Amino acid sequence: MKRFLPLSVFLLLLSGCASDGQPAAENTPQHKADIYTSLGTAYLENGHPREAVRELQVAIAADNGYAQAYNVMGLAYEQLNQPELARRTFRQALSLDPKNPEILNNYGAFLIGNGDYSEAVRILQKAAADPLYGTPQFAWTNLARAYLGLKQPQAARQAITQALALVPNYAPALQLLAEMEYQDGKLPDAFSHLQVVLAQQPNNADALVLAGRIAAQQGQVGEARAFWKRSVDAAPYSAAGKAAQRLLMQASGGGQ
Repeated sequence: MKRFLPLSVFLLLLSGCASDGQPAAENTPQHKADIYTSLGTAYLENGHPREAVRELQVAIAADNGYAQAYNVMGLAYEQLNQPELARRTFRQALSLDPKNPEILNNYGAFLIGNGDYSEAVRILQKAAADPLYGTPQFAWTNLARAYLGLKQPQAARQAITQALALVPNYAPALQLLAEMEYQDGKLPDAFSHLQVVLAQQPNNADALVLAGRIAAQQGQVGEARAFWKRSVDAAPYSAAGKAAQRLLMQASGGGQ
């Protein structure tokens, strides 16, 4: 995760001038928009979506044709649980840069979160097919989630295979595959995938909850409790952390 620079640093970058007294080449509306978009991104990645929106508004005021500012603002509105604003902002980003695979992927993930799986598939297929996309495994994994939403597990598995062919042991794809194997009752396979995930992401609260469920179903109650406690410790206020707390209480009462 990126660390954000203090606002003063960004303002210094904005204030540069050429030695002859003329404005520096970088001191343009697009450059200012880029600087404030970077600042907004940093705020967002550090868990401050409201501050991110504030900086992104400055970016858009500087250059209202800068697609990346709208892209990041869509993510910020999504975190703020403002889906209509997020949808509108993502669409604005795509109207400015309709083939950008990063924007397509982010919008597709947003659509999945709002249950619009068919439209998500259409959007994510475009992102995954872009030969210039630097991280196509993101789109393939999200595409698998969209197919699962449409109750198309075979297509979902094919998408996961594509993601793992690009990046072997890619944790989000393996975690999704583990969830599918768990639903199919293939507990050893699911747990094997989760071990790889947790080796990379030991504080992955969702993976820890699922690992605990598998251990409990296999009669390993102590191991299950250990996984759930780790989940609570990692993210006590998340949905996974709260689920782990409930499971621990049930286990203490003699149930699963």
